Amino acid sequence: MDFTTVPFPAADQMLTVDEARERLAVTEPLDFITFYTCEPGIEMHYGKGWPDGELTGPSSAWLTVPDGTVYQLTRQCASHIGSVARVNQKYAEWLPPEMLSANVTWALTEGLRKKSGDGIELKMLVAGTGRDEGDTEDVPLAVAQARATVEPFSNVELLNVVLLAVRAKLGSEAADSALVDYKLFHDLEHTSFRVVIPLAQQVVIGTGTEDDAWCFGIEVSNSLIGLKQTTVSGYLFRFATLAGLVDWDRAGAGFSRRGSTPQAAYNWAGEAAEEILGGIESAFAGLRALPDHIVDGEYGSVMEQYFRLSPVSRDLQLRIVTDLEETPVADVSMYDLAAVSAEAANLDGSTWRDVRTVHDLAGFIVHQGGGMCDGSIRNGCRRLLPEDWEAPEAS
Repeated sequence: MDFTTVPFPAADQMLTVDEARERLAVTEPLDFITFYTCEPGIEMHYGKGWPDGELTGPSSAWLTVPDGTVYQLTRQCASHIGSVARVNQKYAEWLPPEMLSANVTWALTEGLRKKSGDGIELKMLVAGTGRDEGDTEDVPLAVAQARATVEPFSNVELLNVVLLAVRAKLGSEAADSALVDYKLFHDLEHTSFRVVIPLAQQVVIGTGTEDDAWCFGIEVSNSLIGLKQTTVSGYLFRFATLAGLVDWDRAGAGFSRRGSTPQAAYNWAGEAAEEILGGIESAFAGLRALPDHIVDGEYGSVMEQYFRLSPVSRDLQLRIVTDLEETPVADVSMYDLAAVSAEAANLDGSTWRDVRTVHDLAGFIVHQGGGMCDGSIRNGCRRLLPEDWEAPEAS
C-alpha cells in the first residue's frame, strides 16, 4: 500500500529503540538456580525497610540456600519468596521484619513439604550483583522466584526479532524510523512494549483534525517468570495524541510455554510479527471507515454497551464519557469513540492493566466498525450487532 508522509512531531516524547533496549536489559542476562526446601542450611532474613524502593531493585532481604550461598533479593523477589511461604504480600509488608523472617525461614525449612515428606523444588532467577548483609562483599542478586519448569524469554531478543520483521516486510527505512511507545512497562512479572513505525502511516479523513495521521506497529507482552503467555499483536498509533489501540484482526494467540524453548519463542514471535505486518492495509481500511458512522447524541448508550464487553475500570469509563461530552466535533462518530477511548491510556499513573484494557476497548470499537444499528431502519436501537449480521431486504 502507499503510505502518507506526515511528519511525526513528537519523537522526543517516545523512546528510541536503544533506550527501550536499555530499560529491558536491566533484568538480563538471566540465569537461574534451583534448590529444595526442607534441607539444612536454609535461612531467610528480611531487614528493616525491605519493601521500600524500586520493585526490581535490591532490597534489604537475603536468602541462604542449602549449599551456603547467600543471595541478595530484589523487593519483588523477596515478595515472591514470602508468597511461596504462604504469607500474603500486604501482610508480609505489615509484619515486623524479624517476625516475617522467622515465619518464612520456618516454611522453607519445615513447612513446605510434599505429602511424601520431601521438600519442594524452588527456582530463582538471578541477574547482576548485590551486596551481603554487612555490605562487605558482592553476592549474586536474585530477581524473581519462578516455577521450576519456567525458562525465561528475553525481552531484548523479542524486541530485536520484531525489528527484524519490520525490516524484512517494510524495508530498512521504515525499520530505522521505528520508535517505542513511551507507555512501556517492565518488571519480572509483566513486560509490555509497543514498536511504532512512523513511516508506515495513513491519514484518516473527516475527523476534524488536519493531517490526522496514524501509523502501524507491533505490541509485545511477556512475563519473564511465566505468569502469562507471550503475545504479539498489531498496534495502531495516532500522531496527534500519542494514543494507541490494539488491532484486533491481528491480535495473535499467545505462545505456549509448555515443552518450548526460548529460541522457539523468538522464532514464533518473528513469524507472528511478519504475518501481522502483512495485514496493514486492512487495518487502516477499518480505521478510515469509522468517521462515516455517526452516533452523535447516542454515544453514551453505545459506550455503555462497549463497557459491558470490556473490563475497563469505572474511573476510566467516567473519564472516557466525560471526554466525549467535551468533543468539539459537530457529529460524534465511531472514530471519536475509538480515539477518545485510546487517549485514556495516556493518563498519568495508569497501570499496565489500565493501558491494556483501554487499548483493547479502542481496538474493539475499530473491529466492530459500523456493526451497530444506526437508527436508519424502523425502530433503530443503536445496539451493537453481530459481526455476521446482514440488513434485511426492504419489503
